[in-house]
Amino acid sequence: MAGLTRIDLRLPDELVKKTDILAKLEYKNRTDIIKSALSEYLRRVETTMQLREKAVESYLDDKLTYNELAVAIGRQNAESVKVSKRLLERSDRIAEDIARG
Repeated sequence: MAGLTRIDLRLPDELVKKTDILAKLEYKNRTDIIKSALSEYLRRVETTMQLREKAVESYLDDKLTYNELAVAIGRQNAESVKVSKRLLERSDRIAEDIARG
């Protein structure tokens, strides 16, 4: 079993009340409810990050359009990826030119 670390955090009263009610309804304690909620949140974030990585890879492989990428990861992030893709393509052409002599 992994080690445990005690943490101190402050939460809004309303959130604590809702947590306590849920704990009572599920025959759990407050800690169990908070751990479950945090675990679920981290799982969703991880899934979202994997989706972003797949979207970027698909765009770089010309399987997604720029507009589709912008929807998946946001326009500002998509713009950064687009610029990076252009730089990669340019460096590939330069490397091919050098290889040809």
